[in-house]
Amino acid sequence: MPSQVVQAAPPSEMFPLGNCDAVIVQSIHGNRTANIIAQVQAIFQPIPPRHVTLSHYLMDQPLLYVQYYEIVGHPRDEPATSMYTVARQCHDGPSGQRMRSGAVIPLTDIMHAVELIPIYGAGADRRVSAATSMEVYERFYLNNFSDKEVYHALHSDLQ
Repeated sequence: MPSQVVQAAPPSEMFPLGNCDAVIVQSIHGNRTANIIAQVQAIFQPIPPRHVTLSHYLMDQPLLYVQYYEIVGHPRDEPATSMYTVARQCHDGPSGQRMRSGAVIPLTDIMHAVELIPIYGAGADRRVSAATSMEVYERFYLNNFSDKEVYHALHSDLQ
């Protein structure tokens, strides 16, 4: 697939909650490959102190901190849109608070950028804008019609 730009911008005046892309992550476990939807929260490269050697997998490429989405609806469940429905994947923290599930992964695990469309419910909140909708809403349609690579990736094996 052609190269793409993936961004994870911190909060700013234009994007008060940051501007972080959604992506397909290809996860390989033994002989099993799974495509997972995630939102890139940070892109970084470790820089070791002098006279310290890091493992090659930490030095060979940039790393990303991603937060996962889970598939909660299949295109056959939504005939009007024919799209997957995803929701933020969360778990209970040590004090019982709700926390988003995430991980640090190598940049090379990113397969493709994807478009998520907020599910507004009965009506859109007028206080939400394009700059804040990705962080305000909990459920999204996964746009599998944005291009043919995304379409084929999502219809091959999405977890």
